[in-house]
Amino acid sequence: MFTSLSRRILAVMATTIALFSATQALAEDVVLTVNDLADGRSVTFTMEELQALPQASFRTSTIWTDGVNTFSGPTLATVLEAAEMPFNDLRVSAINDYNVDFPADQIQDATPVLTVLINDAPFSVREKGPIWLLFPFDDNVEFRTEDFFTLSVWQLIQIDVLAADS
Repeated sequence: MFTSLSRRILAVMATTIALFSATQALAEDVVLTVNDLADGRSVTFTMEELQALPQASFRTSTIWTDGVNTFSGPTLATVLEAAEMPFNDLRVSAINDYNVDFPADQIQDATPVLTVLINDAPFSVREKGPIWLLFPFDDNVEFRTEDFFTLSVWQLIQIDVLAADS
């Protein structure tokens, strides 16, 4: 029924489809990109890589969720260190193209956290995930201000490290 040439063509097509599918799967695994705009360097993270970093956790209420929840993930400082990026001012961007400039002086050892788990479970884009940059609002009255609410970017997908003179 199939000639030798037909089998080879089908095999090449199957291999091409498999390679395309594998490439697509790898691309879909990237959940966060960190760019150094000064030198053009870019580092990507999968969810597994973010979860392998040292994790921070806090319980807090937010103006966007019901009750007090536990939020966990690596700190912003940990992610920048893992990417070997400078602690300059940043621009953080969400899936919906919302972006905000994030001052370097707000990058602390313990805050903010790139939340990847809420109450020990991953959360979807529909639930403001899979990454939500958050502060422990209940721990410090300073965090319960419009400035910090603005910096709390959900559906975070990109962090741009701005040049030191920006």
